[in-house]
Amino acid sequence: MLLAAIRDYLHEKKIGEEISTSLQNSYLFSSDRREGFKQRLALNTDDRTFFKNLTSKNTEKDWPPKVSRTSHKLLKNAYFCAAKRVESIAISVSGVDAPATLNNWIDYLENAAQVILLRAHDQSRAFKMFETLNDRGLRTSQADLVKSYLFGLADKQVGLAQSKWSNMLENLQDLGGDDPQVSFLRHYLIAFSGFVRADGVYDAIQNRYKNEGTSISFLTSLAETSRIYTATFNPESEFWDDYSPASRKYLEDFNFFDLRPMRPLLLAVSTKFDKNEFSKSIRCLSSLSLRLVMSARTRSGANEQAFADAAIKITEGEIVKHKDLVEALKKIFVSDKDFQEVFANARVSKAALARYILRELEHTMSPDKKEEEWVNTDPQQITLEHILPKTFPETGWENFDADTHMEYKTRLGNLCLLKRSENNGMSNDSFPAKKPFFAKSSLTTTSQLREYEDWSPQNLEDRQRKLATLALLTWPAI
Repeated sequence: MLLAAIRDYLHEKKIGEEISTSLQNSYLFSSDRREGFKQRLALNTDDRTFFKNLTSKNTEKDWPPKVSRTSHKLLKNAYFCAAKRVESIAISVSGVDAPATLNNWIDYLENAAQVILLRAHDQSRAFKMFETLNDRGLRTSQADLVKSYLFGLADKQVGLAQSKWSNMLENLQDLGGDDPQVSFLRHYLIAFSGFVRADGVYDAIQNRYKNEGTSISFLTSLAETSRIYTATFNPESEFWDDYSPASRKYLEDFNFFDLRPMRPLLLAVSTKFDKNEFSKSIRCLSSLSLRLVMSARTRSGANEQAFADAAIKITEGEIVKHKDLVEALKKIFVSDKDFQEVFANARVSKAALARYILRELEHTMSPDKKEEEWVNTDPQQITLEHILPKTFPETGWENFDADTHMEYKTRLGNLCLLKRSENNGMSNDSFPAKKPFFAKSSLTTTSQLREYEDWSPQNLEDRQRKLATLALLTWPAI
């Protein structure tokens, strides 16, 4: 990078032409009769082309090259950091002596800079050494260790191994997060091999894949399955083009909750179930997600193990139908009785969750309404209203004191959706002042508020019990 930056500075300023030419021909590129200029330093499959374009003479039309990976961004930043340093060196000697000064830097790199070589007796120790050396900066990811291990096993097929790994990275690059490769590797192992803890991915792969053949087979499967895995995060992916609109809608609901322990199971279902069975299962998994969230049972170790067990049974062909999946998950289901009781007393402080719940209840209540009536999530068009105001009102709400206001203001029965166009001018003073706006709403669950003469803790609880009964139909157990 530094040599390329020196070459480019001298070329741009039209000084030190012999130094610039020497760098190009002796250090950066070599002349090949068949390939023309050949880069002396070639990076891995993921970065090779980008690095070559970046360090070629910057007379290219599209220079600098477009970034498509995090590593590309780092390389690009490194080049411009070197270029900035070269320019500051040249300025410090008033530009006149820049060629000689920069030539001294080249002499230093050629004759005085030292490289330290550390040899390890085996790969395991090499990986440990690599991680220890990196400990002062960014710790080595398990994905880095896995990649190095698998490439080492690939032997003569290392080029194919690099290509498969690169395919996997391309599929995963839109997921974001701290380390999507490790998450995917873990979820893949759980779905296809058995339960693995978050810190055990590298060890599990070492134990399962021990030669060239298994390494290439594993990498090939990772490349193919990562496409499906990524699609499970995006209902709009072309992967779902042949699936029903309902399937994609329930997949979106599943992703709203994003319960990580369920990811391996969803991967298994997406990979192995046909479209009809998938449609049944994704609705079940989205319902189960809501039931677990409302019941505060999302962090149970028993749940994670049950999902993992069901996933491996699917990928091994023991479970091929939705009804068999239901049977496998029965022990962690939230019963209708428990769900109804929890729902009838639920407080929801997160606006996004409240909107989702009320929207789905509305769809169950009025299934024939057009999609834009009940799927609309735009807060500029559909507002989330607190019937009893969030801020304790001084007048107009005699059925509540400060304590009961705190207790009931975020109860689900105190919340409703309202079209913004129907909300214009709605008073915040009292329930009688609000009631006409609720009564004329086109949303059924909101317009039903006209049944109440006033708003009291008793009426609020009555409405929430009715919503809880509706919830059993909206999020069925199976």
